[in-house]
Amino acid sequence: RRQITRQAARALHPGTESLPLPEGAPYGAVLVDTDACTLCLSCVSLCPSGALGDNPDLPQLRFQEDACLQCGLCANVCPEDAITYEPRLLLSDEALEQRVINEEEPFACIECGSLFGVKSTIDRITEKLQSHAMFSGDKLRMIQMCDDCRVNAQYHAQDNPFAAGERPRPRTTDDYLSKRRDH
Repeated sequence: RRQITRQAARALHPGTESLPLPEGAPYGAVLVDTDACTLCLSCVSLCPSGALGDNPDLPQLRFQEDACLQCGLCANVCPEDAITYEPRLLLSDEALEQRVINEEEPFACIECGSLFGVKSTIDRITEKLQSHAMFSGDKLRMIQMCDDCRVNAQYHAQDNPFAAGERPRPRTTDDYLSKRRDH
């Protein structure tokens, strides 16, 4: 139906790039305030039509206008209130393509160098917590580590609450027999 609507609108309005639509129309664009967006990707996980997508290799938010239903779920779930809508019918083929609407540089783990998270977010968290007592010393560095390196660092830390000490030697029958007086 969406493709038929686009073709009909092209025939009725030749040479027009996009048609403005009234508020509440089921066609339109998602606009993201890139200064407010932290690329948490909550909107991507809730988008029922797949109009919003991500890149598994980089911190990116992608949008395909032809798939957007203007349902409002992405704007409601956004913790930063960074999403608004523009009701319109985009008539060009650009509506069929996924385009990047926000992207940032990924953060490289300080231990292994693997990319994870968003650099600006990790830097902001590190800056805010550097004077906090719970993040003194090497604990602040754990924020800058990927999941695997963080678990490894926590396991080998001196104050590891899960450390149980040395494993006791297994007891054998000889141990019991050596303590008996009649043997």
